[in-house]
Amino acid sequence: ANWSFEVSRSQEILEFNQGENYVSWLPLAHVFGQLVDNHTWIKDALHLHVVDSPLSIVDYAKEVKPHLFIGVPRIYEKIYSNLKSVIDSKTVIKVGLKIPLLSSIFKGLLKNAVGFSNTRFAGTGAAPINPEILKLFLSLDIPLYEGYGMTENTAIATTNYDGNNKIGTVGKAINETEIKIADDGEILIRGKHVMKGYYKNPDATNETVINEWLHTGDIGKIDAEGYLSITGRKKEIYVSSGGKNIAPLVIEETMKSIPLVSQCYLVGDKRKYCTALFTLDVGVILRDKVHVERNKIPKDPNEQLAVLKEKGFSLADFTDSKDTFKEIELDVNKLNNRFSNP
Repeated sequence: ANWSFEVSRSQEILEFNQGENYVSWLPLAHVFGQLVDNHTWIKDALHLHVVDSPLSIVDYAKEVKPHLFIGVPRIYEKIYSNLKSVIDSKTVIKVGLKIPLLSSIFKGLLKNAVGFSNTRFAGTGAAPINPEILKLFLSLDIPLYEGYGMTENTAIATTNYDGNNKIGTVGKAINETEIKIADDGEILIRGKHVMKGYYKNPDATNETVINEWLHTGDIGKIDAEGYLSITGRKKEIYVSSGGKNIAPLVIEETMKSIPLVSQCYLVGDKRKYCTALFTLDVGVILRDKVHVERNKIPKDPNEQLAVLKEKGFSLADFTDSKDTFKEIELDVNKLNNRFSNP
């Protein structure tokens, strides 16, 4: 019943057409992977192309040219970084995108470069995504819709879609789904797709599903138009020395959109301000600092480090660099404008 409800409700707002290409890479142990690969694929007769490694998903997209694409923010961050690198380094493209008669040509070239020349829409979820990524995709006529849900409600609870897309939110509730915010800010979900409970774990079930309402553990808010925004995880929120509640997840995911940054970890409990620990993206270092051709940069991080060594560099040359620090600091200061002070 959960699956039939979820499939029918999601297909009321997301259009899938027989024969369209779709790149499959989500693990089938993942509820969203099951929704698309096991149910939508069969119901709508999509042409499923299975990726042998998530590291190769963009290469598969270039070959398959999917009509539909599902990813997580980290994948789109990589694509965004590559697109921005091309646009910012080529004045003719940057200018051409602003000229109506030329923009469609340059959009087509950029879309083809990442395998999205046929893509009608793409979807993202599982973690917050930088709105700038959504804006860039939309500017290239690739609608990238952000949605929200979890295993306990059989994948989708809310989503943006054609005609109802508000960047910075995870969309509106799908039909026959109720969303409300508890007094402590927690997001609650009720609908036929909500689970009955955890297998042989009544204690966890009683803590999570109360009077048919699924307690998600996520903190959020609903605006006047019914769009839901996620602000963090309830259990991850900490309090600054000034008494302000801080949700690190959204900040961390936003900072990861900085081209040179691979991962971000935020510290700030009982402190006057937040401090971030960054790891660097070796692939971007090879591309932008060592000037290795894109098609010669391996996807495996260990292989990337080997190439860096072959070129006469070590990772420490960049982690200890004042220039690297200043470059990242400049991007951090720009992104900080989206967040209030602790």
